[in-house]
Amino acid sequence: MKSKLTLQLGELFVGAGGLSLGLILADHPRAQFQPLFAIDNDKESLLSYQHNLEWLLKNTQKILPKMPVVINADIKKVNTLDLLGELQLQVNDLDLLVGGSPCQGFSSSNRGAEARKKSQQNSLAKIFLDKMGEIRPKMFLIENVQGVGWTKITSSMQLVMQKDSPVATKKPKNVREFLIQQSTSLGYTVWHGIINAKDFGVPQDRVRFILFGVRNDLINESTDISLESYLEKRPIATQTTVHDAISDLPRIGNGETWNGNDYHPSDNEYIKKMRRFMLNGDLSDHFTTNHSQYVLDRFKCIPQGGNWKSIKDKMENYSDIDNTHSNIYRRLVYKTPAHTISHYRKSMTIHPRQNRGLSMREACRLQSFPDWFRFQGKKDSQQQQLANAVPPLMASAIGLAIADFWLDHLSEIKKYSHE
Repeated sequence: MKSKLTLQLGELFVGAGGLSLGLILADHPRAQFQPLFAIDNDKESLLSYQHNLEWLLKNTQKILPKMPVVINADIKKVNTLDLLGELQLQVNDLDLLVGGSPCQGFSSSNRGAEARKKSQQNSLAKIFLDKMGEIRPKMFLIENVQGVGWTKITSSMQLVMQKDSPVATKKPKNVREFLIQQSTSLGYTVWHGIINAKDFGVPQDRVRFILFGVRNDLINESTDISLESYLEKRPIATQTTVHDAISDLPRIGNGETWNGNDYHPSDNEYIKKMRRFMLNGDLSDHFTTNHSQYVLDRFKCIPQGGNWKSIKDKMENYSDIDNTHSNIYRRLVYKTPAHTISHYRKSMTIHPRQNRGLSMREACRLQSFPDWFRFQGKKDSQQQQLANAVPPLMASAIGLAIADFWLDHLSEIKKYSHE
């Protein structure tokens, strides 16, 4: 059997690793992804990334032959030339650079964030471009919330636009236009799109922005680099529902934890994906927050699909109730994909039938993280890591599309000594 081609990738703003995990697990018949390095400055997120890739390395080396270099550092301060040298790579060698800078500054769900903090977060998008210009990968992928399409550019981005540029002839209206203009000025042909995680089997309505680019010296002017047709090649027959994702998990109450190794999973296709590589009845992190009685009394009054508006008269402790976000006190609907899962504890996300908050494992299932994936750190950090993460199953669909594009257009440009 002919060995698969290996696409070597690096990741910035890796977080807990949902994006690269999805690429690793993509299961393309002719290509596979091998991460070479992962950089972030969040210690607990990197603990999650390293712990789970080490688990994957131990349990299935065909999927992940070797561990990447994990770097806990401010990305802006990382010397990329030294890093490439350590990896025995030259500028222009890396196949794919991926990342999604922290998205809170672009998100409509973070209304209370201070403008200064938002500006600092938004400026991280520029750092990805700076590092891309130093590494010069063959391809790149930026993933973020669709809010980049309406978020104004920051002062640091404005300074970039004031410099001479052969391409950016007009001031971009928003961060999306800035990313496109700057990627183009760096010598890349780009495509961007809006995708929804539920269209790729994730049991969640989660809309994301992706920007994909290919270095100009590798393609012709007529090359179509759109991933749209590739993403449409593998349509799912039916969307995965909340019921498909969590109904087989053991019943637990408010503030309880399920312990044991005799869990009996459902045999539906989604659960088979979540239990891949697991040969026993182990189940981890199925624990719920211990909410106060008054919170549980509120839960009881909210129907499936309802939110805080169903209990407006009971929200006396909210000073500005009419400015409350729609995702607060929202009960899931069993027969549809979930709404966008943010920090499920802080937003009081409610189980569809039980009058309690979600468990960590239920939230992981709704984000399409496998059952063997264990978030590290304190519980609040675990929950925030999960909220920030790219759903791996959506990332796998993107990975399959990129691999298809590579095989159709770029496979002849490199002899793979690392197959």
